Amino acid sequence: MKVELENLFSIDESSQDQVIKVYNRYGIFVGTPEIRKRNLKASFNPIFTLNDDVTYEHVAALYKSLEHELGIVSIGERFYFDFSDSEYEQASLFTLNSAGNSPDMFIDDKGTLFSLSTHCQHCGLMEKEQLSPLVIDTTEMKDRHLVHVSGYWVASQELATLMKQEDIKGFELLEVIHQGPEEGKRKAFQIIPTQVLPESSTGRVKLYFATEQPPCRCGLSGVINGPDTYHREDLTNIKNDIFLSAEWSHDGRYLYRKTLFSRKFRELIIKNNISREVRGEKDRNFGPKDWLFDPVLLK
Repeated sequence: MKVELENLFSIDESSQDQVIKVYNRYGIFVGTPEIRKRNLKASFNPIFTLNDDVTYEHVAALYKSLEHELGIVSIGERFYFDFSDSEYEQASLFTLNSAGNSPDMFIDDKGTLFSLSTHCQHCGLMEKEQLSPLVIDTTEMKDRHLVHVSGYWVASQELATLMKQEDIKGFELLEVIHQGPEEGKRKAFQIIPTQVLPESSTGRVKLYFATEQPPCRCGLSGVINGPDTYHREDLTNIKNDIFLSAEWSHDGRYLYRKTLFSRKFRELIIKNNISREVRGEKDRNFGPKDWLFDPVLLK
């Protein structure tokens, strides 16, 4: 697995050679940018690998040079984790990062009961405990088989039936409450994992955006976690197909535990044409309804 960082910003066309020289000075070689029509702005979005030669400290210094020398202060950042074919083929567990490359996979909660408590007084992250079935407008699921609601996965009746037929194990189903129009409503179920994985490896990649504030002292807010990584011996006796992580994740406001899925579940989705085979966000196959599974890494 390699870590790639994409920068996104625009400059005047006349400054493009100077920008390229600054990148080259830090050992990052970028091509001539695309020129946006009408406003003569050069759109830069170089993608480069972070490694022993190009560290995040180099990148932070690069940003300072771009600001002091060229006045560039608004720089977008995006991380990519690029997995090898062998990492996909050897993985027994996968993290489901998207059940469709579209905003339609995110459904708003319509009144589920939660108890709330403050996890961190500094960044304000909250813990919540679900006290009732999820309440959603199931008509918003449309023809999707899986949607994301407030940190939880909700499956269609069709997917729930398929999982039972294929003997997927390690979860319970809780029917959601529909709130919305009667026409077009669907039967849907929250997937509730019944197993928690061991703690992940301390060698897991942890990143942050150099253009933003440093991560909070709680170790959650502001941290960008790399792929889920475990010690091989900790997963040797793991059985079944659906699991919760031991560690917290968050959506910027609330904490939740990530759901991980087995190879069997991923193959089920592909075999039944729910999603095409997709390997990473930059895969040309990654369309609006394709599911993005990242392999869980072993140390």
